[in-house]
Amino acid sequence: MKIALIICLLCSSQLVSSQSLPSQMYYSSDGRILCTGGQNPTGFYDYGIIRNVYFTFSQPDFWTRLTNNYASETLLAGKLTLDGVNYDVGIRFRGNTSYTSIPNSQKKSFAVETDFIFPDQTIMGFKNLKFNNAHDDPTFMREVLYSRLGRKYTPMAKANYIRLYINNQDWGIYANVQHTDKTFLKEWFLSNDGARFRATIEETGIPGGKWGDGTAGMNYLGADSMTYKKYYSLKSSDIDLPWQKLIDACYALSIANSINYASLPQKIDVDKALWFLAVENIFTDDDSYVMKGKMDYMVYYEPETGRTTPLEYDGNSTFVSANSASSIWGPFKNVSDVNYPLLNKLLNIPEYRQRYLAHYRTILNETFTTTNITTLVNQLNDQIASHVASDPKKLYSTAQYTGGYPALIAFVTTRRNYLLSNTEVAQVAPVISSASFSNSTGVQNKEPVAGEQIWVNAMVTSTTGISRVNLYYAAGIVGNFNVVEMQDNGKSNDGAAGDGVYGASIPGFAAGTFVRYYIEALANNSAKSAKYLPEGAEHDVFFYKVNTEVKANGVVVNELVAQNSTGTRDEAGDYDDWIELYNNNSYPVDLSGFNLSDNTSNLTKWQFPVGSVINPFDYMIIWADEEPAEGQLHANFKLSVSGESVTLSDPTLKVIDQVIFGQQQTDMAYARVPNGTGNWVIQKPSFKASNSLVTSVETSPTRSKAMVYPNPVSSKLTIHLAQGNTTPTACLFDLSGKVILTIPLTSGGEVDIGYLTKGIYLLRIGSETVKITKL
Repeated sequence: MKIALIICLLCSSQLVSSQSLPSQMYYSSDGRILCTGGQNPTGFYDYGIIRNVYFTFSQPDFWTRLTNNYASETLLAGKLTLDGVNYDVGIRFRGNTSYTSIPNSQKKSFAVETDFIFPDQTIMGFKNLKFNNAHDDPTFMREVLYSRLGRKYTPMAKANYIRLYINNQDWGIYANVQHTDKTFLKEWFLSNDGARFRATIEETGIPGGKWGDGTAGMNYLGADSMTYKKYYSLKSSDIDLPWQKLIDACYALSIANSINYASLPQKIDVDKALWFLAVENIFTDDDSYVMKGKMDYMVYYEPETGRTTPLEYDGNSTFVSANSASSIWGPFKNVSDVNYPLLNKLLNIPEYRQRYLAHYRTILNETFTTTNITTLVNQLNDQIASHVASDPKKLYSTAQYTGGYPALIAFVTTRRNYLLSNTEVAQVAPVISSASFSNSTGVQNKEPVAGEQIWVNAMVTSTTGISRVNLYYAAGIVGNFNVVEMQDNGKSNDGAAGDGVYGASIPGFAAGTFVRYYIEALANNSAKSAKYLPEGAEHDVFFYKVNTEVKANGVVVNELVAQNSTGTRDEAGDYDDWIELYNNNSYPVDLSGFNLSDNTSNLTKWQFPVGSVINPFDYMIIWADEEPAEGQLHANFKLSVSGESVTLSDPTLKVIDQVIFGQQQTDMAYARVPNGTGNWVIQKPSFKASNSLVTSVETSPTRSKAMVYPNPVSSKLTIHLAQGNTTPTACLFDLSGKVILTIPLTSGGEVDIGYLTKGIYLLRIGSETVKITKL
């Protein structure tokens, strides 16, 4: 289960940045689980805010023009005003049934493109906006509820509400739904470079047919890409041969069966697909792959893994299935139909069927509950009831709203009871009550060193016996897992034989390697019912990082500027980010072949060229501008003003120095004081000069200096906050960026770190970072 305590707010931004993770990936507060999905959005999609959005059109006949532009999806120039800021944008009507079924209503759905006139313009970080009219939903809640509940398990758009005004006339409340575009991809995947397809019939003008007609459901249509282009739209791609990636995935799916499916995970992200299908089915998403099989979903090829996965696209027709007679949605809707290959192929492979059922039970137990839906529905009602009542354009009456939204609670109660009564869903799976790893000396949850094997233990019980317990592990943030059977034989670092504790090992990896793992337990019943820990596997997984040896050579990262707008220019005259190194030695150091990176999972991101010598007690500037053509000391990455890490490593990838920094300020530097050796402060830049000579150090009540002593420390560390500093918690990181522990602070705090290994640690107090030497 994901834990979102205050420590996540204080520490997760540094930790996520140090691993260059997408924004939808984050670490649990105990630092043991890498989670994906389910975070409450901030900014434009903040759940607690209903913003006023204003459209202004200069054309007197703007409504006629919007109507005439509908079929061609041509944008009409207009202004959008948000929080007092005016934006020149393109606006059009959007939707299919939500448009055509209400010819006499002005409550149309709208699409906004913020880069219509200015290519780089965004609104609060987003280029494409969708304002939906709650067609066929008197509650105004279904799409927003689906987003908030489903995003925990599968990539899904964020959603909240806005109040729309057009030429100063109130147009009422709208669902504000994130567009599934490249910005969306970047939030969920390591990049947005892959091929993104929309499965669609209507938009390409191909004549209808019926749902599940075997066209755009990832059905194999032969080797000719032109055939696929009839049924899919390529929305974005930065890779070669994108259509071939789709064809390869469809072919792999077509030849898979219950005997021959071992190669399928090389082309399809099977686990993501199973979560996707389970979410659509449980919430009865009528605009979905599960229902239609050929539209209202997307397909994404992930270049980092070479795998393809389905993506949720349209969630405005959820919570609608009848729970009686022939229209009922059982957990295996359309599984027997060969024209729905994601269902027909995957769920007829016993291993994947049980994995699907395990995920299904997790959603039913964690999220799709009467208690949960009651809380959320009541919260939404408190937020939007007055807006709905005063909406002059709404499609349904206020009475339909007040009588409709309680039915959502009844729907969840009825459907959940029905699904839990299904024979296969009701199968009892094992219980995995705990899991931990230990190194070769038996110390639990301590990072291994390079090449060191670690042992994973899990406590497993089952009322129907245990058929098998598996350990899945993989190196890297994403990608397929290896699997090894765990044993309870007293010979697998598992304690006594038959005690319910299972053990298996993960082989050693190179220093700095990020390793993911999770546990699967199969019951000894005919179905081999499955259970996972973490229950959200594979989007939630345990992890550790192989300890990175620090090999100091006297050269340090001394200063950086992450947002340079008026300071020092580079050779090309640009105000670019920069990183300063300083040589503390009385002799020159040759950095040829050394590395500099803003990603601890990719230490070789940028390499120093031959001849990169830094003289004694001298400085070297590296411009972080993604413009290597401008000079040899121009790196292929930029710095993030919101915080990340900078790592200097030698040619063998031994870390020489590393700094983890938080939110920065425009034209201010993050610098060591005293110069070359001291702790980090925010101050005016001292480009290629001693940081200690700068007197204007930024201070504020919430960032005032804390006393940390003794340092170096052998056992107990004391942290005493200066007057006015109200920071509630401090975080102790190791040099890989992992949170080692959290320390509650009041007027001060004391913590015993005697058990930690000797070395350098980073203590984060508010926006300050203090280097701690553990003796």
